[in-house]
Amino acid sequence: NMLTPTLSIVISTIEKNFENFVKNFQFGKLKNADEVIIIVQGAGKLVHYSELASFNVIVEKRYGLSLSRNIGIENSSSDFIWFLDDDVYLFDYSIDKIKDHLNRNPSFDLHTIRMECHDNTPYKKYSNKTRFGRFDALKVSSVELIASKKFIKEHNVRFNENLGLGSNYPSTEENIFYLDIFDKGGLVSHYPEFLIRHEYINRKAIHFKDEFILKAKGAFCRRYGGLVGFMILGYYSLKCLFISKNFLIMLNLFFGYVNAQTIIGLDDE
Repeated sequence: NMLTPTLSIVISTIEKNFENFVKNFQFGKLKNADEVIIIVQGAGKLVHYSELASFNVIVEKRYGLSLSRNIGIENSSSDFIWFLDDDVYLFDYSIDKIKDHLNRNPSFDLHTIRMECHDNTPYKKYSNKTRFGRFDALKVSSVELIASKKFIKEHNVRFNENLGLGSNYPSTEENIFYLDIFDKGGLVSHYPEFLIRHEYINRKAIHFKDEFILKAKGAFCRRYGGLVGFMILGYYSLKCLFISKNFLIMLNLFFGYVNAQTIIGLDDE
């Protein structure tokens, strides 16, 4: 099959951000996508915007970023899905470059890209490998992920709705999504191009002081499994103590590790 893979862009937003999103998002940069799905959460009735007339706008009363991403998966009709947020900045070439990359790398099931800050500096330290392994699950952001619809459907991989913004444990959903794909035999490519821009948020300061995010991180370590999962837990614990200076806050990591079954419903694979 020599056809260029098709690409769906799935954008998550919520009712209170919706007007801002319509005003500020560069919809023109999406013109080469095969399909654009916009999920608006918490909305009753939406004002109809002509800018969005050519897109599939789905209104969902329930909240949760993982739920929103999963609705995108269920409604997508393309070969690949790129998960975006309502506040990202795209470049004119972003979609063309991704489609070209998908075309040249047909054997991969998950592709990761790079993101930069508004001052053109890399958002994080990126690896120079073009093929990612299991450990790389630690560093991905969901807006950097482009997943094969066929693979995630066949292997029943979804974003865990107990995790992510709008849920009880607002973190690590994309890391576990990555691990689920990898552990089911998915091949992960890293395309070392900066195709998206996002305002820099110093998450470390926030993440290592929030008990529910720490519980999610602990559960992720358990899901990672084995000695390495336990070592990541140790690393997070030291980092948490250093940032929060609070032993009791740090214990949330261990709580998450021990209670991973309840938090993320671990499959006993």
